[in-house]
Amino acid sequence: MQGQLTACKSNLKNLGTAVVMYATDNGGNYPAEISLLTPRYLKAIPTCPACEKDTYSASYERHLRPDDYTVYCGGTNHVNVGYSANYPQFSSASGLIER
Repeated sequence: MQGQLTACKSNLKNLGTAVVMYATDNGGNYPAEISLLTPRYLKAIPTCPACEKDTYSASYERHLRPDDYTVYCGGTNHVNVGYSANYPQFSSASGLIER
């Protein structure tokens, strides 16, 4: 269970890196949707190991003013290790947000 959470956090960090790489190539603008990261920046959108499905795409939110984003593991996949629903999260402003 803890290993699944660690892998999910790693997925979020990798998504964050891919979003920044996308922005670097696109005038500093983050993608409108996370699917735009494939296949150039990610081979595929990762799946959360706790539920074995993509819990990230639907949660991705891009904000235009200021230009930033948030993405999280949607659902209650990590409540058994003390996390609230829709956590962990990753944002351009804060990095990894654990609770």
